Amino acid sequence: MRPPNLQRQPEAASDLIYRTLDGEQQHLAATKGQVVFLDLWGTWCIQCVAEMPTVQKLYDHYKDDPQVKFLIVSRMDSPFAVRSYARRNHLHLPFYVTEDEDIPQSMRLNQYPSTFIYAKDGTLVSKHAGAADWSDPSVFRFIDQLKDQ
Repeated sequence: MRPPNLQRQPEAASDLIYRTLDGEQQHLAATKGQVVFLDLWGTWCIQCVAEMPTVQKLYDHYKDDPQVKFLIVSRMDSPFAVRSYARRNHLHLPFYVTEDEDIPQSMRLNQYPSTFIYAKDGTLVSKHAGAADWSDPSVFRFIDQLKDQ
């Protein structure tokens, strides 16, 4: 798996509605003030499953950093399916779920996983369609630069 080619292409962010695995509704717009790593994925998606260990490594690096928020949002999965998948694969990520009708058109890249990185001001700065090695040092540098802005 290759590292993502992260290039800054700022654009206005659309709000995404998602839910905790306990059913509490959340909004992407409420994360302003933090760098956000958002991964739209599914347990049914082979590429998504393949990249998940690299997402875990990235998360492990930033999990105690209040400036960085991770949203690992599954589509077309029940909370039960996500919990089971995480337990079976020893993943400790902040998992959420969403419905297709809650995904804004601008976030439909027609390929999963779809990953979005947002600056602290809420601007979408980079998006990537398909699996990638999110544990590559280039990703850490990219996120660290966003934290410093």
